[in-house]
Amino acid sequence: MQDPLGLFEEHFNKQVFRITFKFRDFQVVLLKKDLNKNMNEFQILLDGIVQKLIKKNGKWQFEHGEDPDLAEDIWRQIALRYRF
Repeated sequence: MQDPLGLFEEHFNKQVFRITFKFRDFQVVLLKKDLNKNMNEFQILLDGIVQKLIKKNGKWQFEHGEDPDLAEDIWRQIALRYRF
């Protein structure tokens, strides 16, 4: 089994976020260095699993389409941290 971070070594900036969503704690690690408010997709490591967040119709969601509220909360935390 390949280390998920090994795939993203050059982009991995070790920025870790902790998010509580519906009384459950999550750890999010950014896998992209050059974030900006105009981007439409980026990848994160969510509790050890690589996930892609995609912006559709002004809302953030996971590539698999589940838990759109969690995706929005993750983006909100990132936007606050980076002052977007």
